[in-house]
Amino acid sequence: QEKTIMLKEIHHRVKNNLQVITSLLRLQSYEIEDEIHKNLYQESINRVVAMALIHEKMYQSENLAKIDLKEYIDSLAADLLKSYSIDKKIEINVKSEIENIKTKSLVPLALIFNELISNSIKHAFENQNYGEINIDILNNQTHIALEYKDNGEWKTSTKENSFGLELIESLTDQLSGKFERSVSNGTCYSFI
Repeated sequence: QEKTIMLKEIHHRVKNNLQVITSLLRLQSYEIEDEIHKNLYQESINRVVAMALIHEKMYQSENLAKIDLKEYIDSLAADLLKSYSIDKKIEINVKSEIENIKTKSLVPLALIFNELISNSIKHAFENQNYGEINIDILNNQTHIALEYKDNGEWKTSTKENSFGLELIESLTDQLSGKFERSVSNGTCYSFI
């Protein structure tokens, strides 16, 4: 019981430290006039917020070894929607056959979801009044299958490989996984 209390306190302190870093990055971003660099700062802030949210959930959790994955993704999505101040309705539906996930896997998964949801919010729904993102997480006996799909109209990217895509690739490798991306009737990522 004492160990649990100490661990919760550590998670609380890490979360607070990450919030301080977020605040410092936000303060610094106010001095940037160039919109492109300001957006890069915002993306970095969102990545730190995604990690802070993990520690917040661990602090609140009864079982420190596992976190409710659906609840985490719902919280992360709500934070991202608020962060980007989108003036259109974007609905995010999460279905998960996995109730809890070990904390070791949560950090790379959290950052993957952060990239996917952020990209959809920023790029997919520009010419639409309504956006929809569907996330399905299936538990097969030997692996986890994850499908992320939006109904957006994506512009063709001028870059061959963005930092976000490289990050998704690297994080998927950390989870001993692989993914495919298809672009028709929105964008779809399928992870194993």
